[in-house]
Amino acid sequence: MKSPNNTPAADAKLLTGRPVISHTAALLLIAAFALPLYLLALGTGNARDMMELFNLVPIREAYRDGHWLLPTLGGLPRMKKPPLPVWIPAGLGMLLHTDSLWVLRMPSAILGVLTCWATYAIGNTMSRDRILGLFSAIALASMVVFIRQSRLASYDIYCTAFTTIGFWGLLHAIEQRKRWIGWAAFGGAALGLAVLSKGPVNPMYALLPLGLWILIFHRRSGRAYLAILIALIASIVVFSPWLFAVAVRYHAQYGGNAWLVWTHQFTRYVGAPGKSYTQSDWYYFGMLAWVFPWTIALMAGLAVPFLPTNSDPAPDETEKRGRWLFWIVLVAGLVLLTIPHQKKQRYALQQFPFAALLIGVVWQEFVRLKREVPIEKPAGLMLAAQAILFMGTGVGFAVVAILTALSHRPPVWHDSHWTLMQALSLLKPALGTLTLPGWCLLAAVLACAGVLIWRLEFNRRFIAAFGVFAVASWLLMLSVNWAYFTGRGYQISRYRQPTREMMAIAGRQHIYTLTGDEIWLGVLYYANHILPIESPLQMQQRHFPSDRPIFILTRDKGKFLQAVHAIARSQHRRIRIVYRINDGHHMQTLFKLMPRSKRPPLGDASHATGNIATPPGSDTLKK
Repeated sequence: MKSPNNTPAADAKLLTGRPVISHTAALLLIAAFALPLYLLALGTGNARDMMELFNLVPIREAYRDGHWLLPTLGGLPRMKKPPLPVWIPAGLGMLLHTDSLWVLRMPSAILGVLTCWATYAIGNTMSRDRILGLFSAIALASMVVFIRQSRLASYDIYCTAFTTIGFWGLLHAIEQRKRWIGWAAFGGAALGLAVLSKGPVNPMYALLPLGLWILIFHRRSGRAYLAILIALIASIVVFSPWLFAVAVRYHAQYGGNAWLVWTHQFTRYVGAPGKSYTQSDWYYFGMLAWVFPWTIALMAGLAVPFLPTNSDPAPDETEKRGRWLFWIVLVAGLVLLTIPHQKKQRYALQQFPFAALLIGVVWQEFVRLKREVPIEKPAGLMLAAQAILFMGTGVGFAVVAILTALSHRPPVWHDSHWTLMQALSLLKPALGTLTLPGWCLLAAVLACAGVLIWRLEFNRRFIAAFGVFAVASWLLMLSVNWAYFTGRGYQISRYRQPTREMMAIAGRQHIYTLTGDEIWLGVLYYANHILPIESPLQMQQRHFPSDRPIFILTRDKGKFLQAVHAIARSQHRRIRIVYRINDGHHMQTLFKLMPRSKRPPLGDASHATGNIATPPGSDTLKK
């Protein structure tokens, strides 16, 4: 079926039977839907996520100390990750004269919205119906793991945003004839920024499946291969200047080894097994939980390319290719992600837009379903399950809120045998944020939303049903975010107060750390100071002022304790433990090396607060 004037807007109007939404209105709607989820309490509390701290420390050192060309971690060049996720927030911090978490996390929230917009654009490129792109972007914006990553100043959302934008540009060049060279160059430039965000490996989880799709559907298209070549050249033009600049500035020590470091990091994950990371092949199925509350629609979307369609009008050839594209990128990307032995949720973030597009395809099929065609049993079960999901979530919230209110037991953080009441006690901060009536009201709203979704779906009002599902998802995620990010206890770093107390003990003196003993990122971040890293041999040979103490932060066992003793002997000093920081698993100790001629003042050892173990008065160590 074609429109009389043969315009895309008219085609879309015929497909849905309703006036189509404009691109501007669609983009504004997506932003209005996503931004509250990402901005609510964005900078509240302390930085706790380890991977975010891996980026926050270099951001602060760039903003504060001018380490721009080659970001540093603890003052040492960090070649394991490229600089773009450091440059953007640090530059914004410099522009606004602050390095608060609100400012440093703001680019991540914006990039989350840009990823949703790029998903909308990919849906429009592969369908005559704009409803596919809109549904997909709304679904992506409210997925639980995607929301979390859009709220952290970490590398993954940067890489995902630029990978998705680059994918759109390259796909547009392959599928459209007009200005395809410019689109290929645009896509390649965005992919170059993705490489500058996290290296060349993560974009490949989406681009290698794209190459497989091209071999299946465009293997005889010379334009497709030329577009890939143009994109490759454009990406090299974008990311190579930084490599050359680093090579000139740091010579072969770092610049010549940048790609080798990234390659080694990947191959090390592939070849070296480790028990500290998930290694299970069930990583494939983690995506079904990570896209909650859209899990059921994604399960249906994985089957859509294999099933006959009763939609009116039926999908054209472009739409059929698009559905296979989304399926191949998601499934093949997850297969590739099982190769490295490290498997984490955020590693699959670039697959989320394609999971959302498959979800959009499912809802698009229902919107196009012919009136006279009955809903088949599998489709009916899927529709019912979506409604039951919110009914069950509402009932579950009410039960958990009531049980939590009845629990009077304090949290037990290190007990390996948890009881139900101990687990519920950890939800007390969330209960305190929304209160019991608030949680019960939310539970009632979600249960009613489930009932309304059921009625709308089986009355074939699928656009309205999607709208209610999206609003209920938004309300659910907004409430949970509000409770978590503003609840007392959830966002308090165990390192902040102890680190500041430790720095107060040292005063203006340097606190040295030893080579080979990894500095805790929380300590490094909240010290707001570069802790110098020295080898024990360097410290033994260095001339320190005789009237000042030497502070060393390290572990008080094994080779590190031996190193502290060796430094003390070489400097003719006595050792005293003045502070300990415990993260729940390990302990780092602050040693004070004092001249032998001076006795330590009374009360030199710090008193314990929080996670700090108070050293006894006899903690002066002797050989």
